[in-house]
Formats: sequence, structure tokens, C-alpha cells
Amino acid sequence: MADDESKPREDGASRRTMLKIGIGVIGGGLALIPLAPAIGFVAYPLDHKLTSSGGGFIEAGKRRNFTGLPIKVDLYADQVDAWNRTPDVKIGSAWVIEIDGSLTAFSTVCPHLGCAIDYNPETKKFICPCHKSSFSLAGKVLEGPSPRSLDSLETNEQEKLVTIRYLRFKQGTETKEEV
Repeated sequence: MADDESKPREDGASRRTMLKIGIGVIGGGLALIPLAPAIGFVAYPLDHKLTSSGGGFIEAGKRRNFTGLPIKVDLYADQVDAWNRTPDVKIGSAWVIEIDGSLTAFSTVCPHLGCAIDYNPETKKFICPCHKSSFSLAGKVLEGPSPRSLDSLETNEQEKLVTIRYLRFKQGTETKEEV
């Protein structure tokens, strides 16, 4: 009879086992509840564009401000970087000049190594101070190691307002390739 008391009953053991499994499943389910939003938060940049710097046309100024002399304009737009939105961030700059009655905009970034292009009113040339590249008012290379002309930017005129689509281009290449 002593042997019978030391052995667990079949039906009691199965109830305990089922209770353990049930508690384990409920506990595991509760542990997964905060995991779902955490995975969504971490995976958000994989499914969305991480950064944007305008991408569209950015207001540059009134049409009457741009004449035959180059005018440097700073371009501001809202910047989106993963979860952050920063309003009115300087995206870049452009030189705007009127050539034969139409506006042309050039990036202020040198196509050689990315230095800042400046305008010299005495020589009427765009100058890169880093490696002595110089460019005509039409953006063509006059001298220096620059592999291509200044990068032109798309402009748009609507209701006496000038807008520019600012883009960045790969440096050191003979062809104009957007980054």
C-alpha cells in the first residue's frame, strides 16, 4: 500500500501539466504584446524614405531680383530624417543668373571635389578656390581640374516667383550623376 501512495495519480499529473502549459502560453503571449510595437518602431525606416531634403521645388525669390549678374540664393526646406522633421533647414545654395532672357541656376558645389564655388565680379567668372577651377557665366569649365561644367539645377517661374529643384551630384566624374 505504501507503494501506491508514493506514485502520483495519472489524472492529477495531466492537470498539472496542462496548467503549466497554459500559464506558459499566457505568459509568452503577454511577453509578445510590447514586442510588436517595438518591432514596428525599429523597422519603420526600412519601409519609409529615411531622409528628404525637399525634393520638390524650393522658393528662391522674386523674378525681378535676378538679372544678368549672378545672385547667390540659399535654399531652405523642411528636412525629414527617419522619425525627425526639422522645418526650414538650409538644404544648399545656388547661383541664379539670367542668360538670354531665361533663368539658369547652378549648384554652388564644385563638380571636382565639392568645394564652394564663388563668383568673382572683377573677372566675371565662377571660381573654385580649392584647386583653381574657373567657370564661365554659362557654367562651362574655363580652366582647372574640374571634370565637367557647373551642375545646372531645374528652375521654374510661376506668378513672378522663381523656384529651384535642388539636387546633389556625384563629384569627380565627367558625367552628371545624381546622388
